[in-house]
Amino acid sequence: MAPHTLPASLIELLEVSGMALAIADGDQPGCPLIFVNKGFEQLTGYAREDVLGRSCRLLKTGDADPEANHRLHRAIEERTPLTLTLENRRKDGTRFDSELMLAPLYSQEGHCYLVSVQRDIDEQHQSRTRWRIQDRLLEQLSVQAPGVLFQYRQWPNGQGDFPYISPRLADYCGIDRDALQQDAETLLARIAPEDRQQLRDALACSATSLRLWQRAFRYHHPTRGLRWLECAAIPTRLANGGTLWHGYLTDVTARKLATERMALAETVFDSTHDGILVTDADKRIIDVNPAFTQLTGYSAEEALGRTPHLLSSGKHDAQFYTSLFATVHQQGYWTGDIWNVRKDGSQLIENVTISAIHDVQGTITHYIAVFRDITQKHLKQARMERRAIYDPLTSLFNRDHFGGALENLLSGLSYTGIGVAVLFIDLDDFKPINDTYGHAAGDEALVIIAQRLKQQTRSTDLVARLGGDEFVIALAGMRSAEKAEKVAFKILDDLVSPISLRNEHSITLSASVGVAYTEDSQFAANALIAAADSAMYEAKSQGKNRVAMSQRHPSDGYDLYTRLQSALEKEELALFYQPILSLADERIVSFEALVRWHHPDQGLLAPHHFIDIVNHSSLERAYSSWLVHQAARTAQRFQACHMAVTVSINVTRDQVESGQLAEDMAQARKRHALASPFLNVEVVETAQFHDVDLAHNQLQQARRLGAQIALDDFGSGVSSLTYASQLPIDIVKIDQAVIRHLVERPQQRRFVSGIIDMAHAMQRIVLAEGVETPEQLDVLRHMGCDMAQGFLIGHPMPSDELEAHYLAGTTQLLYPLALQAQ
Repeated sequence: MAPHTLPASLIELLEVSGMALAIADGDQPGCPLIFVNKGFEQLTGYAREDVLGRSCRLLKTGDADPEANHRLHRAIEERTPLTLTLENRRKDGTRFDSELMLAPLYSQEGHCYLVSVQRDIDEQHQSRTRWRIQDRLLEQLSVQAPGVLFQYRQWPNGQGDFPYISPRLADYCGIDRDALQQDAETLLARIAPEDRQQLRDALACSATSLRLWQRAFRYHHPTRGLRWLECAAIPTRLANGGTLWHGYLTDVTARKLATERMALAETVFDSTHDGILVTDADKRIIDVNPAFTQLTGYSAEEALGRTPHLLSSGKHDAQFYTSLFATVHQQGYWTGDIWNVRKDGSQLIENVTISAIHDVQGTITHYIAVFRDITQKHLKQARMERRAIYDPLTSLFNRDHFGGALENLLSGLSYTGIGVAVLFIDLDDFKPINDTYGHAAGDEALVIIAQRLKQQTRSTDLVARLGGDEFVIALAGMRSAEKAEKVAFKILDDLVSPISLRNEHSITLSASVGVAYTEDSQFAANALIAAADSAMYEAKSQGKNRVAMSQRHPSDGYDLYTRLQSALEKEELALFYQPILSLADERIVSFEALVRWHHPDQGLLAPHHFIDIVNHSSLERAYSSWLVHQAARTAQRFQACHMAVTVSINVTRDQVESGQLAEDMAQARKRHALASPFLNVEVVETAQFHDVDLAHNQLQQARRLGAQIALDDFGSGVSSLTYASQLPIDIVKIDQAVIRHLVERPQQRRFVSGIIDMAHAMQRIVLAEGVETPEQLDVLRHMGCDMAQGFLIGHPMPSDELEAHYLAGTTQLLYPLALQAQ
């Protein structure tokens, strides 16, 4: 309802003959009249056009009752209901006593109007019937008002009731007003307990001071739940000592919630870790939050009035931003990544959501951008993507990418008709470089070797580091095996040239190179690599520092690969178990699981016949899962028999670094319901992890899943000390080559004793492998060795023999199994 404008329907309602009614604008100075009805004209003699716009006090006489005048003035100023008798003056100057009822009325927009009803108490024709008509009209006015008009009366004994409440009460409070007219407690009982006493205290204060009683409180509506109500009432002292309040009650829940949402929005805006900037429709920044300053380096003062272009890195062109805002205009928002720069010039990659804010007509008034810093996440992802393709040390291709790229070369042979050759290169005696000069020098030498390999190959060739000191090259467009062999010799000649290290040492390395060639597009990459790998071992066996061509057709390697794949599916691979003895209590505490292949034609094969192809091919993942689950199933048999016996398995570097070991262990632990520990994981010193920190974390994860970590072949090199200190090792396994001459060579005994003392100082358990004589076992026991393994303790046996010998309970055991603690 706009000021000075009343709906026609309401004017028609108010035009009741015989009732003087006036409405003043309570928000304007002097409270000018904006409406009077015909009853007002009849009572006062003023025509409507005489009074509209004039002060509502125009009827007041100069010598009116000062107390009554004061009360009227206060009611108008404080916008409170009032009923009193007042001497007024008509237009012709005659005086009359009128009974005035005044009440404030608020529109939905919060505009205040003062409504007055008057009657001439000297006129005898003001009958009861007429006042009943006026009462009904007041009821109708009350219904039109957005709140609840009320009179609350409190008797001297403290009891209260509501002599009058407008009909809207049922909508606001959900209570029948007839009940409240008898007892006010029906409403007061629904006020939130934490607000009820404060409301009573304010009411008591108002009764004493006869000042305005105004309060907001929480109210439990029977169907709408918790609401916020606000009341304002002016008290009047009754003749009996009680107090009567004339007041107004309204629901302010929406206002309260809006205020709370505004406060919450301001808190979120200021405290969120995401940067926020707000612009006007012209994309000028009008507000930023503290996180914006933290993320960009620009203070609010530096950013306000400028455009977001101040963050631009120049990476995105104008078309990018045109497309961006086209999406915002079509969909209302855009989400994506933007490359910006901070104030100091450093890179800032943001994940941003830009939204458009519209007014009621649908016109864009503002843009708001919420962004978070994903710079490190993006760079980490880029590093991970690079690591998925490149070897981190040499920047050559890694094994996985090389295999995929080689597959593409082979598939292209059907179109070119030209062959592909694979050169498998293994540096001869590289380990002493690490032992003598340290791993940093060894890494430097590997980088130089990688650079030489790249210089000796074409852009169409593939060069990769498989790990450690192993490299592989795929030569595209080779017309013959002889041509590939010539390239291999040329590369070997370059590799044997002296290498100057930064520590001013010069070293000379040699290499063994195996070459495999094919023109068959159906040939598998893994089989070609395996054939070259086999030829490389042949070169080493011939004296190293030479090139060897594969003496079999590569399809033989392919057949072995596919045959192994079939062997895994047909369960031809099996584990044989060799016991490990605790020297402290003469009990078997673990079994090492050694893989064997029940080949249908060649009989039982040891690992050296096939394990290289497994570890250098896609079979490695399936093999790893099979190995862990087979060992876990055996460990579960021991635990079911209440034996404190674990199973040891040998794992590769890739199983550890890829996370495959931890993943397989988690699945096996859950599937077989195993308690910790159930596995011993053996890693060999020659594994040469690409990333020792990564290996440490993955092995720690394996420990948490129920593994003890053993370092195999300890004592075979000085670098064993590094691995024993850098990795989470529980058990140190002394290499059998060190044990072999333990009895007859005093120097060897001193060496082994030193290893045991050092391992104990590092709080590691010591296991000696390759123990074959009682004399060796006695010497080890005397030195304080913790565990022993070898043919003297027991030969490897298949799982059925293990079951029959150790778990059936029918065999007299030389060394019984360790029992679980009760």
